[in-house]
Amino acid sequence: MSEVHRTQAKAVKRQIAARKAVKSSLERHKMVITHKRHSSDGMSARVLFDGEYYDVNARSLAMLQAGKTPGELGLEPYAGDGE
Repeated sequence: MSEVHRTQAKAVKRQIAARKAVKSSLERHKMVITHKRHSSDGMSARVLFDGEYYDVNARSLAMLQAGKTPGELGLEPYAGDGE
């Protein structure tokens, strides 16, 4: 195998490893924005994160989207009206 082929093979292996790492990270923490509200006080949203609902502001939402977890942000799950 020539030096060019070895270099290309290493680059492909690195790319595959990087894609696997990103996929694994995304699968670990699933987050869905269920709704957003905009008011004079700013934006608020409810998100579903790993099976729990959280009410968040714009800053917390941005941090969750950047990879933080609710626990790292000190967020508590939404308790609902009847609880």
